[in-house]
Amino acid sequence: MKKIIKFVKEAIMELGKVTWPTRLTALRFTLGVLVVSAVFALFIGLIDIGLSKGIAGLLAWVSERQVSPSASSQPVQVQPDDIQVETTPVQ
Repeated sequence: MKKIIKFVKEAIMELGKVTWPTRLTALRFTLGVLVVSAVFALFIGLIDIGLSKGIAGLLAWVSERQVSPSASSQPVQVQPDDIQVETTPVQ
């Protein structure tokens, strides 16, 4: 218990040595962080919108260029009797 009390007293002494910023300095730093955060968020948002529009445009372009189904793309009907298998013995 003595160690805990000693630790708290030393921590309070160290906090007394700290040079705290003035109210104006803290306000300026806070506003700076908010401005930089807003600019960064705007930048990331614009990149997101650009990529979303680009991918949507690419998908639309690809879907327009797809070949329409033809007779060759119809399913093939196969009956079991149509399959011929030729086997050779293993030597």
